[in-house]
Amino acid sequence: MNKPKSLNFKTPKGVSLIENLLVMSLMSVVFMVSITTLAFLMRVEMKGTTRIHETLNLQNLSHQFREDAGSAQNAVVIPQDNNTSSELQLDMGMEASIVYSVNKEGTLIRRLKKQSDKIIAQNEFRIPVESLQFEIEKTNQRVLVSMRFRIDPEETHDNQTVKKPGRTFKLESLIDQKHLFHKRSETAKSN
Repeated sequence: MNKPKSLNFKTPKGVSLIENLLVMSLMSVVFMVSITTLAFLMRVEMKGTTRIHETLNLQNLSHQFREDAGSAQNAVVIPQDNNTSSELQLDMGMEASIVYSVNKEGTLIRRLKKQSDKIIAQNEFRIPVESLQFEIEKTNQRVLVSMRFRIDPEETHDNQTVKKPGRTFKLESLIDQKHLFHKRSETAKSN
């Protein structure tokens, strides 16, 4: 008996050119979407980090300003030439003073501690400030000093007719707060 010959049909191995092109185009779409998403997430993260740093700088400035004003014996506002900013000089006693001002570019608020007109310490609070104004108000034998500044919005809108409002901050503190309690206790003891 003769064995019938078996027919071996070979199935093609590999992929066609059209299948390769289809896979490559799908992969490029996936890569494009993932890169766009990654760029967006990085931009959001950078804005968040910037906002956190700005908030921390505002908190540090607020704490330092209130502490300095509470320790000061006297305060003087020095107007600047541009009328949008002023300087505050706090007299700390014993020829020491602290001066608050904004730099010319408006990118930071500077605190200088001076002893006999020599700078012994300098702090910079990186806050983009449009204007910096100081005010001194005297009421009921107390002196209230305030710092008011405006921060521009971080981003501008593509449509120039839309303008995001900036934020205005006001820090206040009583001058000579630490010595005020000592004076009250001394007058209460003497009476």
